[in-house]
Formats: sequence, structure tokens, C-alpha cells
Amino acid sequence: MKRVGDLLREFLKQKGWLEGNPYEPLFVQWQKIAGAAIAAHARLVDVRNGILIVEVDHPGWLQMLRLRQDALLEGARKAVPLASVDGIRVRVGGQGRSDR
Repeated sequence: MKRVGDLLREFLKQKGWLEGNPYEPLFVQWQKIAGAAIAAHARLVDVRNGILIVEVDHPGWLQMLRLRQDALLEGARKAVPLASVDGIRVRVGGQGRSDR
């Protein structure tokens, strides 16, 4: 039988909250957070001071993300409840692309 502390540590490690980047689960779960249609055209490239930086492949998708902003932020906050997610910034691809 495992101790509660060991189970908690395993759970936190699975979620990516135990070590490294506390925002890592956002990158892993981006398709689930954004949905398949949006994720096919929008890529989470960075998180700076709690702001998600998302790059889209067409200006139309920029507008779509702005319309879905509240839902995206809610999904992101659920994915990383121990980290701060305060907003989203969307840009069209090719503008100083920044990888994690």
C-alpha cells in the first residue's frame, strides 16, 4: 500500500506541477484546451507573466481566439490551477516566433 504523500507526489508529477515549468501542462494539453479546430491553426508558444502567447496562422483565427478568449482562459486555469493565468495575447505567425 502506498503512502498518501507518495500518491500525491506521483499525481503532481503526472500533471507536470512538481518540477520544471509550472506551465508545461498547458503546452501538453493545448489541443484539449483549445479544441481540435482551433489547435490546428493556433499554437501556444509561450507564457509570460501569466499571459498566454498564442500564434495563429491567419488573421481570421486571431479573431476566433479573441471571441473564445474566456473559454480558453478557463480551460488554461483548470490545466494549471497552481499557476497564474491572467490573459491571452494572440499574434499572426511569423512575428518574432518564440518557442518555449
